[in-house]
Amino acid sequence: MISLPTVQQILDLDGVRRGKPAVLAGVENLGRTVRWVHVAGEPRSGELLLVLNSAVPQDSARWLESMAARGVAGVVVQLDQCTDALPDAMVHAAQRLGLPLVQLHYVQVAEVTEAALALVAAGQLAESRLLEEIHQRFTELARADAGAAAVVSQAAALARCPVVLENTARQVIAFEPADADPEVVNGWESLSRQIVASGQTGYDTRTGWLVTSVGTGTVQWGRLLVKCSEPATTLVVLAERAAGVIALDLLAHKDEDVRLRAQHTLLTSLLTGDLLAAEFASRARALGVPLDRSVMVAVVLRGRSPRDLAGRISDILRELTGLQAALDDVSLGILLALRPDDDVHSCLARLATAVRQRAPVIIAASEPVTSAQEVRKALAEAHQVAEAAGRGRWGVPYVKLCDLGLHGLMYLLRDDPRVQAHVERELGPLLSPGHADLVATLRAYVDSGGNKTDAAAATNLSRQALYDRLKRVGQLLDADLDSPRVRASLHAALSAHDAIAPP
Repeated sequence: MISLPTVQQILDLDGVRRGKPAVLAGVENLGRTVRWVHVAGEPRSGELLLVLNSAVPQDSARWLESMAARGVAGVVVQLDQCTDALPDAMVHAAQRLGLPLVQLHYVQVAEVTEAALALVAAGQLAESRLLEEIHQRFTELARADAGAAAVVSQAAALARCPVVLENTARQVIAFEPADADPEVVNGWESLSRQIVASGQTGYDTRTGWLVTSVGTGTVQWGRLLVKCSEPATTLVVLAERAAGVIALDLLAHKDEDVRLRAQHTLLTSLLTGDLLAAEFASRARALGVPLDRSVMVAVVLRGRSPRDLAGRISDILRELTGLQAALDDVSLGILLALRPDDDVHSCLARLATAVRQRAPVIIAASEPVTSAQEVRKALAEAHQVAEAAGRGRWGVPYVKLCDLGLHGLMYLLRDDPRVQAHVERELGPLLSPGHADLVATLRAYVDSGGNKTDAAAATNLSRQALYDRLKRVGQLLDADLDSPRVRASLHAALSAHDAIAPP
């Protein structure tokens, strides 16, 4: 983030360096920002005081204490030609106060002041422009009804440092590391309890977190935290503006579970490739889902709107350790994090039974995976299985890729022009309007392996009626339905047609 110059940057100016500056105290605070360079009168907080040795009061230690109380960024004393060093009492006082104290040998004060003020003015201009950008960016986010995750992402991009949004239970709802290590949120609950700041917005010097409350009126929802070395004005404004937009979003969606929204954002970001596996694992851990110590299975429930489905099974979802997200208009994706000693099949079977008691949906599952790098593949696999299984009837509590057989293969190949051409070549005359009963008869016949008795029972037809229909199908397709090879080809074509045709 663009900021005002620091004490160190002013000491590095050519005009200052010619005076051979010696830092006598407060080395650890040379990174303080300087809002102005003061040479006369009473300095204010954030200003760097440049003073002649002759102007320092006799009780220099007490004078320095008063300067520190004012919040000055530092004190630079220019020695006169008769003085070689500042008094020890003054140096000791500055060391005790942590106040940057610099002695400077004879230079042109006007030259130093002019160069320093030019640097400060450039910083103030940059700060002003950044404040304008902050205002514009967050105004746009508010007008666009941006969610908390988007606001946190924008805040981190502007601040160029990590930003965390937590609820009152100290759970991470949104997190953006910027260029920092994503592990910054590891053990977040414990770390959060150590971060203490007073007022609406405050800075905890022990932990280096700028904190602002998120809420509306008397209702406090959580905190927004920015990791920074110093609470610059721009960062304070940024944090408060971001918190305000988040509060508006929470108010607009007060009936929604914000943790579920955070889970949705996390899973969809992984699927779209916006998150790398390591960062995904770190954020999942911050949401209370430790992937590194889990066996993970992706489950997709398909057949109702995700919001309706989540509402019907909310009690079941609360008992699970995992993440959930809407994958499309009719699919709810769940990433289960199971213990290594859990029986995966038993867990999935219990989940499937409980879900079906509340909603008749297709339930698909991936193969178990053990690393965050495999999660995207597992979610995609379960989603594909759920889509492919939509037309079939399965004698299992949940469907996996290995259960789909030919139907699943044709679903995966449904967009291949060669498969589409095979459907037209094999079934074309039978797909005309008015032949739905013939298609159903052919399907029953090939599914039965050419057993006409079973096919008649499956279609509720008499044997003679079945024979008549099969004869008509054979004539339309110019095919010998008694041939196993022909039936196999027609079976493949029917499976491909099911996969291609809209449900």
